[in-house]
Amino acid sequence: MRGHRFQNKPSWAAFLLLIGFLVGALLAHAAGAAVSMSEPESKSLAEIRAQGTNGLIAVQPWVQLLDSDRLGVGWLTTQAADGIVEWTQDEGGQTWKEAWYSQDGLRQANSTVQRAIISGYDPAKPLRLRARSRPITSFKPYSVTFGEPVTEQERHFPARGRADGSVSFLVFNDIHNRVQLYPLLTAKAGKPIDFTVFNGDVLQDPQSEKELRDYLLEPMAWFASQSIPCFFLRGNHETRGAFARPMKEYLNLPGGRYYTAMTFGVARVLFVDAGEDKPDSSKEYSGLVDFEPYMEEQLEWFKREIASEPFKQATWRIVVMHIPPDWRRSASELWHGQRRVCERFAPLFDAGKVTVVISGHTHRAEVIEPCPDKSRGFQWPVFIGGAPSLTNATVIRVDTDPTTLKISRFHTDGTIGAERTWRKPGA
Repeated sequence: MRGHRFQNKPSWAAFLLLIGFLVGALLAHAAGAAVSMSEPESKSLAEIRAQGTNGLIAVQPWVQLLDSDRLGVGWLTTQAADGIVEWTQDEGGQTWKEAWYSQDGLRQANSTVQRAIISGYDPAKPLRLRARSRPITSFKPYSVTFGEPVTEQERHFPARGRADGSVSFLVFNDIHNRVQLYPLLTAKAGKPIDFTVFNGDVLQDPQSEKELRDYLLEPMAWFASQSIPCFFLRGNHETRGAFARPMKEYLNLPGGRYYTAMTFGVARVLFVDAGEDKPDSSKEYSGLVDFEPYMEEQLEWFKREIASEPFKQATWRIVVMHIPPDWRRSASELWHGQRRVCERFAPLFDAGKVTVVISGHTHRAEVIEPCPDKSRGFQWPVFIGGAPSLTNATVIRVDTDPTTLKISRFHTDGTIGAERTWRKPGA
């Protein structure tokens, strides 16, 4: 009876007691999760967090791919500052060049978000770079006062363009903020690694700069500390949350877009932004998304891409996108985003004779083989990465050279869950 009276006529004391219980349970759960983290996970997390500092440069530099001979460098400062990157390919390190970010005639300044663009470097030679910022203590129309400049430690990148046209890269998906997985999986995949791709849902609905810093910027800075640049490709969860829109101001993206194509030796890699998984009209989006026109724009870009000479001349044509095409399921079984991928993008993959598609999203590591009915299309396999738990997390490694393409899916225990090799006809 007491339970019955409580349900129909709750007191404020009981209500507050219930809230306190729930908050306590959540805190206990969080504390338990931290305690139960394995020793390798704790060590990996510490490596990621070491990219944050207490000095003027709050997050050490991260490096993003913009093209085969362009890199974007970013870092955070604790107060409003300017920023440049010094870089060199001089073996003696005597000659340093400067790079910065400018827009509409104005160099970036008076912000805690710093960026720079390195253009025209030779990917066949090693590259060294370091970030430098000056705190700004006063910003008047005709007089700016700077504090003492701070230069962050150097980052070293080996030659990425190899004489034989080979390239190796990693693809992560569905990390969902569990950043400790990056060092663990990278160690299992082995070296050399020319770059890495974040293939969506590495963030879980970002709400603040702190979440962006903790779960994306510091991990990218960790990869830079390992001499590995990154490419960030959105999943459906990066399009959600209060920070989905400001996120772009922190990133270096080719042409300011989340999608692009790049040539690495004999491989053409197409990074496709698959967008949201539900219709624009879905109540979850509160009328604030507009993905259908964006998808049309991207489809037109893809048509132009497969007609381009770099695409035609490539030995291997690799698509990386978060949401996977899946011919095995009927349209009625698919959510809107995956149905769009199957109905609109997949025919273009067939038209362009794509070699392979690499995806995530489903949290189920598998390989979808080409459709046995060639009249339906889907004449390429789809490698899908796993889920964010330690036992189900994966990284997909891609190795290409003029005669061979090899794709391997590594798990945290070091096992290879799937592997496939293609050889150039006549090789």
